[in-house]
Amino acid sequence: MLQLLARDEAQQSDPDMLLATSSLTVELLSPEAAAIHAAKWRDLAGDCLEPNVFFEPGFALAAARHLARDRAPRFLFVWDGDADGRRQLLAVCPLAPSKRRARFLPTRIWTHEQAPLGTPLLDRARAEEALAAILAFCRQHLPHVAGLMFPLLPQDGPVARILTASAAAETRSIEIFGAHQRPILTAGADPKRYLEQSVGSGRRRKLNKARKALEAKGAVTLHIMRDPHELMAAFEEFLALEAKGWKGQRGTALGSSPERATFARDLAMSLSAEGKCFVASLDLDGKPVAMTLLLESCGRAFWWKIAYDEDFATISPGVLLALEMTRHLLGDSRIALTDSCAGGDHAFINHIWSERMAIADIFVAVSADRQHEFEAVTQRERLRRNLRARLKAIVLQLRKWQRGRRSAH
Repeated sequence: MLQLLARDEAQQSDPDMLLATSSLTVELLSPEAAAIHAAKWRDLAGDCLEPNVFFEPGFALAAARHLARDRAPRFLFVWDGDADGRRQLLAVCPLAPSKRRARFLPTRIWTHEQAPLGTPLLDRARAEEALAAILAFCRQHLPHVAGLMFPLLPQDGPVARILTASAAAETRSIEIFGAHQRPILTAGADPKRYLEQSVGSGRRRKLNKARKALEAKGAVTLHIMRDPHELMAAFEEFLALEAKGWKGQRGTALGSSPERATFARDLAMSLSAEGKCFVASLDLDGKPVAMTLLLESCGRAFWWKIAYDEDFATISPGVLLALEMTRHLLGDSRIALTDSCAGGDHAFINHIWSERMAIADIFVAVSADRQHEFEAVTQRERLRRNLRARLKAIVLQLRKWQRGRRSAH
């Protein structure tokens, strides 16, 4: 019997939310209620179908606590077994909070500005069953929902393949939004040969010249920190370095707000204790000129953040660090793939990593019976995205014009 449950923050079940359809239980939990199951949640993440460190408890709960404020997500948990502690967790999928005009907008899996991947965590052996339970929950207990948006999902990954196959089998619609190519790095290649093939000869000459210019100023070393105590000290250095640069000026650095800084420290502490976070630093005479934060899960690394000292901007310290990390990651037998976490137009990594992963927002109908509503929401979503793209283009043009005026004076 499938019991589709929704629980509030006090974890009280609603007897009107019960439905018999299979042997699984689906619960909709607040972040506080979800945190009680963190141990089983971590176990699921350790052997899931497709890794996503941003949906693991160390990251997702920190984001829910510090970034969501009064619009916290709810977490869909799919279980198999009795409620006596012997249950097996089969899926975790955070849902974004409903908006005022919920009937006119797609219900979304929750992502945010700090989470560049929306893949739900699914049990490797029972992923198809777990996804079906998630869609069944939406169909039965969210009557206004015509479809569920899976944002920033790898199009060729196993989760997307299951979604596509199940929709075809049940004659449910799927729509694709925002498709783009994201740079990735897969293990196995010889670092020197890889960089010779992926970086053009002219760019290699410029970067070699930049490296020599940096070495002329002092001793240049790569320092990788994994020990939790050493890592937290390096993390504070990263926050200071990022805040010093253009991200700090624009207000997008992790340290630009108390909430964001607390979120970053919280997740760094949690993930470093699990061995899932490390900091790399390119140092000049022991002082960082560029730093990066990487997260890990199930043999996959996620290049989350990078910052550099803009006093050295003319010799591209961020790119030099990226070259060093490319060599390091290619030689790390524990990491099969590194996700750049970057958009398709991220210039510097595009010129270093030649491999690509197709990413898109995938909108999946929850029922073949809601086709009219699904098409209406799809049309509104396309209109909304088109308007946003036009406004973004206008803003970029204004910024370009303002830079031109400043340089002219």
